[in-house]
Amino acid sequence: MTNRELTEFNKKRKICQISVITRDVEKTMKKWVEYLGIGPWNVYSFDENTVKNLKVHGKSVTEPFKFIVALTNVGDMQFEIIQPVYGPTIYEKFLKEKGEGLYHIKEKIGNDEIDSSIKQYEAKGIGIAQTGWFGADVHIVLDSEPFLDFIYELGNSPVIDVPAEMYYTYPRE
Repeated sequence: MTNRELTEFNKKRKICQISVITRDVEKTMKKWVEYLGIGPWNVYSFDENTVKNLKVHGKSVTEPFKFIVALTNVGDMQFEIIQPVYGPTIYEKFLKEKGEGLYHIKEKIGNDEIDSSIKQYEAKGIGIAQTGWFGADVHIVLDSEPFLDFIYELGNSPVIDVPAEMYYTYPRE
């Protein structure tokens, strides 16, 4: 693409989330609130009952898994903290190999763009590391690290009305 084409192409795109991996979501949220003033956080626990069609490197996950996700917004940007708990997700592998810190940057795409976007990345040799659905929300974690030295995620990022019993807010008041 020419510089003009890149500029026009990127005007249409929306980077919506920056994510980090941690061993202790509570400790990490506390630091973000104290040092950065970022919060409050909505904290969710995801497992095989809440995430449907979880696939890791194209294979359906059939054993139990659990991970904790904390979300907050700063302006138009969402921050996400992920803590793997158990099971075959890519999060634990990342934590063991890379340690805590920056995990992914997420681009919001429309439902009608999911298949074509995946095909575009696959044509460049970038496969899918993990996918899964939480209600209407899909996450598509690209296996981009060998090419970019970081993980790029795609998702439709819809607003979901989550029942209050499915999460708690930190700090607790």
